[in-house]
Amino acid sequence: MRKLFLVLAAAALLVSCGPKETHLPRNTKSGVDTEAFDKLFSDIALSGSTNELHGIVVLKDGAVIYERYDEGHGPELKHALWSASKTFTATAVGLAADEGLLSVDDPVIKFFGPDELPAQPSDSLKAMKVWNLLTMSSGFMHDKLGETEALTLKDPTRFMLHDTFRFYPGETFVYNSMNTYLLSVIVSKVTGKKLVDYLAEKLFTPMGITDYYWKESAEGYNMGGWGLFLRTEDLAKMGQLFLNKGQWNGKQLVSEKWISEAMSAQIMQPRPPAGRPGNEDWLAGYGYQMWCNANGSYRLDGAWGQFSIIAPEKNAVIAVNSVCGNAQAFLRYIFKDVYDKL
Repeated sequence: MRKLFLVLAAAALLVSCGPKETHLPRNTKSGVDTEAFDKLFSDIALSGSTNELHGIVVLKDGAVIYERYDEGHGPELKHALWSASKTFTATAVGLAADEGLLSVDDPVIKFFGPDELPAQPSDSLKAMKVWNLLTMSSGFMHDKLGETEALTLKDPTRFMLHDTFRFYPGETFVYNSMNTYLLSVIVSKVTGKKLVDYLAEKLFTPMGITDYYWKESAEGYNMGGWGLFLRTEDLAKMGQLFLNKGQWNGKQLVSEKWISEAMSAQIMQPRPPAGRPGNEDWLAGYGYQMWCNANGSYRLDGAWGQFSIIAPEKNAVIAVNSVCGNAQAFLRYIFKDVYDKL
């Protein structure tokens, strides 16, 4: 009998110490006609032969009310987020700022040593702040994403710090993924941890994000501006964190101040030339490595249709992983078929 008791006690201990629930709650009685969301799949399928909707998770009032995947994908598959990774990197900057390890007003050169910086830093480099990296207003001439991704550029940090400038920092918005790469490097320098490990400690573990991968550069830093792989539901969780103003299960993981700044239009994009069709959701403002939408929502945005759309007025989040050739057209389908029906 004593032996049986010990076996049962050990089993109970294993259960209590097992992995925590990593899925969001489900709500099948939201009152939303979620069957109407299925139209998004047919609209995308008909919109072009190369367009694919791999998966979608819709949250309303903090619970999943709709989830669907195509045949080649599923809820447990990690998907490349491409530039939606950027918002995770910026949030790590926010966590470091909350800890007093850095400030958006810090000069970028503060975080680098003489072996990385030019012997005579230019006035532009000396003027560049963390804020400029966050808002795509650094002024760097080159974007070395391709060479950094291919690992052919062995010292991307040093290359960017020695780069020439196309404009003085802060003068305008020019999208450059190497801005985010440098933010990844800065986070690693001030925390003593790789970006993904810092996020795992501060964000992923509390949020039940347990299955992830982030590519590294030739010099050993996480790519920052791209290279993160997550499940679609975990991409939705990140949107929910922003919708919750940095809270998760009653705990403030990221300060409300940082979330508010990140979701504000910190800088406006240049307007397209007269007569040229504009992409309205690429012209509504840019926060800290995330986009403002023309309808008042916000989004994490990755190439070829990786989105986590944060809709405060609907108390909802729409997370999507896909492959699409025209992201603005794809967003319009999401807004028409899902957002407007929430």
